[in-house]
Amino acid sequence: MPAQKTLLFVGYGNMAKAIALGIANSNLKDIYRFEITGRNPQKAQKFLEENHLTGEAKIYDPSLGIDVDGKIVILCIKPYALESFKYKGNANSVYSVMAGVNIDTLKQHIISANYVKAMPNVGARYQKSSTAVYMEGNIAEEAKKIISSFGCAVFVDSESLVDASIATGGSSPAFLALVAQALIDAGVREGLKREDALSLVRTTFEGFSHLLCEQSPDQIISSITSPGGTTIEGLFVLEDRAVRGAFIQACHEAVLKCKKKH
Repeated sequence: MPAQKTLLFVGYGNMAKAIALGIANSNLKDIYRFEITGRNPQKAQKFLEENHLTGEAKIYDPSLGIDVDGKIVILCIKPYALESFKYKGNANSVYSVMAGVNIDTLKQHIISANYVKAMPNVGARYQKSSTAVYMEGNIAEEAKKIISSFGCAVFVDSESLVDASIATGGSSPAFLALVAQALIDAGVREGLKREDALSLVRTTFEGFSHLLCEQSPDQIISSITSPGGTTIEGLFVLEDRAVRGAFIQACHEAVLKCKKKH
């Protein structure tokens, strides 16, 4: 059996957890071993233990820096924290999920043969992330395997398009959660118990995801909306309140916020 490659996670927040669990639950689990590092070794160790990941919690020492030599580094820290860490050695590849941080900036902080900029979302922990990817280097096959292990990987021609994908993937789970919350409240308003409304909405979202795999949004709407029926009445209100436009603008503002970080 070939020696395991090292996946070094810098950061131990929600996105690091989502990606690590996605990889650990995929067919790549025997190929890679995990290392976690950050400014708090106790949190790094807790990250491994709570998520049942086999590996080693590396302690970050500001005076020595983080050993990245020959490793696959996954940067899961906040953009402002990039300058808080020092790296030593030459990494095999660097995967950054930091919004608004371009590859040229990464090159100023960490030396690597390959660089990958990606924008996954929290669905990664269930291997359901939608991830836009831009790459500089010769690791296309490995990058596709790693990113596909926690969801769908869409390779784009420009790193600016990775930031643009915040509109369709990065921030959209929060926007959809707002929709779900509104539907639950609507059910409560009409007399349903909150737990019953929650159960119904969860199942509706699950069924909708399957429909969307087979049909376009227009087709789904047409299949549900009968002439003079209940659905068209609700759709009229949503269009009258410019809900679609509000969503498009919300996504646009999220992308603009990301671009301002460059």
